[in-house]
Amino acid sequence: MRIPAREAPLLADADVVVAGGGPAGLAAALAAARDGAATVLCERYGFLGGNLTVASVGTICGLYRTDGPGEFTPVVGGVGHEVVERLSSAGAGFGPVPFKETAVFVYTPWAAKRLADDMVTAEERLDVLFHALVSDVIVGADGLEAVVIATKRGPQAVRARVFVDCTGDADLAAHSGLPTVIGPPGARQHASMQFFMQNVDVETAVAAMPRFPELVAEHGGHLTRDSGAVIPTLRPGEVVGAMTRITNPDGSPIDSTDVRQAAAGELEGRRRAAEAAEFLRAWMPGFADAFLSDTATALGIRETRRIEGRYVLTGHDVEHGARFPDAVAAGAWPREYHVAGRSTEYRFLDPGVHYEVPYRSLQVAGVPNFLVAGRCISADHDALASLRVMGPSFAVGEAAGIAASRAARSGVAVADVDVEELRAVLASRGALPA
Repeated sequence: MRIPAREAPLLADADVVVAGGGPAGLAAALAAARDGAATVLCERYGFLGGNLTVASVGTICGLYRTDGPGEFTPVVGGVGHEVVERLSSAGAGFGPVPFKETAVFVYTPWAAKRLADDMVTAEERLDVLFHALVSDVIVGADGLEAVVIATKRGPQAVRARVFVDCTGDADLAAHSGLPTVIGPPGARQHASMQFFMQNVDVETAVAAMPRFPELVAEHGGHLTRDSGAVIPTLRPGEVVGAMTRITNPDGSPIDSTDVRQAAAGELEGRRRAAEAAEFLRAWMPGFADAFLSDTATALGIRETRRIEGRYVLTGHDVEHGARFPDAVAAGAWPREYHVAGRSTEYRFLDPGVHYEVPYRSLQVAGVPNFLVAGRCISADHDALASLRVMGPSFAVGEAAGIAASRAARSGVAVADVDVEELRAVLASRGALPA
């Protein structure tokens, strides 16, 4: 059907618009506003955090480099470090917690939601729009002119000088007709549905975790994963269950940009969460009197669209700790694959190794006022397996926010931002590892 042309009232006019308020978008918006840019953050839900809160992951991955057995060094500073420190000081998070050959930061999802509220409302230059789904863009001769958001009052426009796509699905890029790629069904990573259980004997459950794979092997053949974890939220008697793998009926990975696949995935996710909860009640020590209290607001999505940018970060770059003259972020998470079958594959970096993310991977050639941050940056499937997690997303988002601010306020293209100056600012904030 042909949609008639409509007028979209101008809701805001800013230096920088950030689309998507997950870890990358939160960091980008805060960084841009703190750098002096009038910034608008558009978020489709009624709160910020993305996989930090919407998907209730329960652990922040990718913050630390492994230097040896039990030895971990942060590779993510800046806003990511601020989030970790503030959650820790509030008694709502702790880390590094050893996990396999690396480490994670364990946190309380509710506390992360409130922390994000506090952080954005403290910034005078930051205007946050909730329930603002980016549904289109307006493109002019010199790049993007505005984003169009779907609201209860119809489409409204937000104009800016520079735009940062932190949607996770490269929505702004796709709406703009820019080149994007999505992993093929045979290789694309699967989604998960996290769930909350309460009235758990947490001490007994944590003590039994070494037996968890054995219990799944003996009694959990019907489950969608042969591994996973139960993660304490630091609230009495409550854990997050990380045990599901959500697919289409034919076993292929869900494409969450397809509305029917997204709907089927959410339905399947809640069914699989209930199934996993019953397994825990039946077989896992500490869960005899527990109950499933809720599922996450939405599926945790690992891979959809990403841009084809000026540089495509590769799995080889990740594995070998690549360095770049225009590096603006770093990561050290293993390449973690949730693909075919029930198992999760980890390919760990060697001790002492971390990789860098170049500024060029945030840019699309020929578009002067557009940057991308988070899991939809320019990377191949194997690099994405590492950099998609929240630690690198915070780091890349902060770099994009500062770069967007500098480009908008100086009137230059994002490709012409002084990279040495950008790196110096990031270094001064502790956002780049030594």
